[in-house]
Amino acid sequence: MSDKAVPPDIERDPTHLAAAEWFVRLQGAEVSIEETLEWQGWMNDHPRNAEAFARIEETSQAVRSLPAPAALRVSRIPHDRYDASVPLKDWDPTDTAAPQRESERFQATAPLKDSDRHDSSAWDEPRGLHHGWRALALAAGLAALALAALLWPTTPPSSRFATAVGENRTVRLTDGSTIALGGDTQIEVALSPSVRAIDLKRGEALFKVAKDPARPFKVQVGAATVIAVGTEFNVQRGSDRAIVSVTEGRVVVEPVSRFLPVYVLQELQPSLRTVHLQAGQQTMTGSAGIEEPTQVDDPTATTAWQTGRLAFHLQPLRYVLEDVNRYAPKPIVLGDEALGALVITGTVEGKNIGGWIESLERAFELQATEESDRIVLRPR
Repeated sequence: MSDKAVPPDIERDPTHLAAAEWFVRLQGAEVSIEETLEWQGWMNDHPRNAEAFARIEETSQAVRSLPAPAALRVSRIPHDRYDASVPLKDWDPTDTAAPQRESERFQATAPLKDSDRHDSSAWDEPRGLHHGWRALALAAGLAALALAALLWPTTPPSSRFATAVGENRTVRLTDGSTIALGGDTQIEVALSPSVRAIDLKRGEALFKVAKDPARPFKVQVGAATVIAVGTEFNVQRGSDRAIVSVTEGRVVVEPVSRFLPVYVLQELQPSLRTVHLQAGQQTMTGSAGIEEPTQVDDPTATTAWQTGRLAFHLQPLRYVLEDVNRYAPKPIVLGDEALGALVITGTVEGKNIGGWIESLERAFELQATEESDRIVLRPR
């Protein structure tokens, strides 16, 4: 959670109430450009606004990881006496002297007449209960809880898979798809009847997707999502960019946001466009958006890591080291950040990283110093 000071009476804090209102509004499928611009203006009005909104987002993410609550029986609704007249933390459900609330006046304990069984008004939510939940939704921390509770029933459970440095591993999913994980890679997989969702947290993976037109295969990598039905593609995620390469079939790469629909995001920032890739093409995604597709010079180099060989073509050294370090016995770091701009072309054998470091020293007049826990590259 945010380390900023939390207001002592957060359920009455106007900034958090406004942040909760914005959080709920931005979840809608019909969010307009005007609303989004208004929200951005509100976020920029005062640092406390952005802090409050971030706190609610963090709460929502935390709640989503909790087990789904048991479904509430309809028969229990009439007995809910809370009407949001006081903050939830101050409410005492055992207080029998409390004045009668609107929710108590909802009479559903008597048997329904046959004529009422088809009358939807007989099952309408009580007015007091409706306002109670509305107030809860607008309370700073509780807004995220209420929204997450609505999403729980349709959110599939996820599984996490990871590899150690220097380890390659293949994961077979229940739908028939396979995911080959490179060294120091981590993914989360969530399969549901409507979608196959994978989150590539770090590292590199080759996806061979089983065809299922009714259930798209989505891989989230940073601020982009790769969407496929039945195809084969490789995703390589670094610290501030990701490279998507298609070896078979086609994929779509589109920008994502935690709370804005894609069409709104693209209207606000046209550089965050959707890109279509065919076999033999790749794109790079990062904070600047998604680049136009380019042809892969050597398609076999894209997946050469599976055989213990890393291939690079005109890549900055800082990115090359991110990949090499997923297989190196000791991490290789730069003693001078300017060295990160050196352009590297060639291959690195996973079993001979020491030999590759020696070739770097010769080619770029560098000096590699081995320390107890790392290898440092400096200008000679």
